[in-house]
Amino acid sequence: MNLDCQHVREVMDSYLSEELSVETNHGFLRHVAECRDCAAELKRRQRVRALLSETLDFAVDADRVRARITHAVDREQRSWQRVARLGAVAATLVAAVAVAYWAGRRVDAAAYNDSAEDHIACALTYPDGTRYDRDRAARNLVSPFEHMADAVGLSHGVYHVIDAHMCPYKGRNYAHVVIRGDGQTLSLFAERADRGALPDTPTTVLAGDTLDVHGTTQLGYRISAVATRNHRLFLVSERPTDPPDLGQDILRSAVRFIRGLEK
Repeated sequence: MNLDCQHVREVMDSYLSEELSVETNHGFLRHVAECRDCAAELKRRQRVRALLSETLDFAVDADRVRARITHAVDREQRSWQRVARLGAVAATLVAAVAVAYWAGRRVDAAAYNDSAEDHIACALTYPDGTRYDRDRAARNLVSPFEHMADAVGLSHGVYHVIDAHMCPYKGRNYAHVVIRGDGQTLSLFAERADRGALPDTPTTVLAGDTLDVHGTTQLGYRISAVATRNHRLFLVSERPTDPPDLGQDILRSAVRFIRGLEK
């Protein structure tokens, strides 16, 4: 293992926890894109974290907690004062359990902003002339997103995919497809819908695919979002594609791929 690899391994957990500076983060990503061994180690650690997250992600039955505490109160029955005191404790504990549970399942108001920020921090750093490398993408995408770039399509008119990778950002783990053409860069993000929901009312409905698209502008970027059963997708751009249907086709292709994973 050379010194560059050793340094990357030392900061790998910090990268996954999003504790690196922007400059160090970009240097890390450049090394991983070129080093097969470090890319494999990064993928292994991402899988370990995902498994731990799934293991710890369980719903708390507040009614069951309340019943157990109430049973303890009834069993004691030493005095009305004690009952009142323990009842207050029970209410406090149940409230704490509920807060802890819903804190992990909060409505994700930051979803749009995070996708715009990650577009800036990642997609816009690719140098001119970057070309898509299928082997690099295969190393940097994890299940079930390994074939996402191919499913979306590597070319859409003058727009071409230049990279695809897993992109941790603020506790998310996006599958990120970077697309460039017509003087602008697009980001297509896909993530599991574990952190809340999109608004109830869509801004646009794409005919033919039953797609409810939620459009907004954040940090000066246009964001179109679609929710499937278990995932959410975001298409980030600086301006509308020319023709406009091209951006819609990219989003449609991505949704079809994600819905195929959910069958």
